Amino acid sequence: MKIYSIQNFYSNQQPRKIQHKKQAVTFGSLKLRNDENNFSDTCFYRDIPTLITATKILKEEFPRGTIIMDFAGSNGEEAISLYSLLNDTPGNNYKIYSYDKSETAVKLGQKGIYTIFSTNAGDDFLLTDTKYAKRLNDNKGFIKKLRNCFYEIMEPAKRPDYTINDPVYLYRLMAVPDFEVKYFKLKNRYKNKIKIEEGDINNIENLLPKKKAGAILFRNAFYIETGNYGVNEFNLFEDLSINKKEIIEKIVDKVYDKLLPGGLFILGDIEKDHIYIADNNVKDEDKYFIANYGVEIYKEPILWKALQKDNRFEPVFYKKISAPCAFNEEMKIPTIWRKK
Repeated sequence: MKIYSIQNFYSNQQPRKIQHKKQAVTFGSLKLRNDENNFSDTCFYRDIPTLITATKILKEEFPRGTIIMDFAGSNGEEAISLYSLLNDTPGNNYKIYSYDKSETAVKLGQKGIYTIFSTNAGDDFLLTDTKYAKRLNDNKGFIKKLRNCFYEIMEPAKRPDYTINDPVYLYRLMAVPDFEVKYFKLKNRYKNKIKIEEGDINNIENLLPKKKAGAILFRNAFYIETGNYGVNEFNLFEDLSINKKEIIEKIVDKVYDKLLPGGLFILGDIEKDHIYIADNNVKDEDKYFIANYGVEIYKEPILWKALQKDNRFEPVFYKKISAPCAFNEEMKIPTIWRKK
């Protein structure tokens, strides 16, 4: 399968001025201020094409179930989403361990109450009795199927006596017509299927030390480990002394050792997890200058190269994303890789 180099998105011609479309601000169902990373942001069924495809492959590769490790999993909403899609498997024996470095997010997940906002959120389609939900166009019953998966393992809950969402964000959303916030929790019979703990992917070899995983998720988090920014976010105060290539290679090596043969490494779909601003360790011939943003990037996608090293992983699913560095504001990235 062909891997698309960053060079596919550029030419030797002077880049044209890109016109960006204004997009509505969205908030996930967790938006809580904390000391670790300012805000934890997550929602149910984020990047659903990748999750659904990963589910299909997992059912084929591990029909009797397997261990799944989800890093940067926040309060567990991603793990819940993935498990709900696996839940119709005969003889289901999947178990998901959700890890995050944020003590605040992990403790919140362990308490077990989740919120969904009725508007301006990635998972608001899950609500069924709001005016917004009734206006949704359910093409081929897709929304209904996702709701069925969600409500099979989740049930309504009372508003807890502790804070889940940041009050400032809730206050802003309350100005939106028909705004509501609903509370949910895992049904008791599914609580042993998802475990939420503190954990770091850099320490993966010491987590479940005697076991290997059928899938490892590390979505929208490589940019945090490498201090990487999107090309349109770059500024002169960034720390370019960080060796991004070295950090990525160490993580990929550990993931490879932890996965079973045929296991999946599932990535995020944001630009800055795939395109890397060139640090001080990059030679001139290995970087490319983007005039529009006054920034240099690696010519080759260092994450993809690390995964392809020694023919260890193969990409099995691509998706298109918006990216300011691509001429047509769209690029194709592999979000699911399989261990050979």
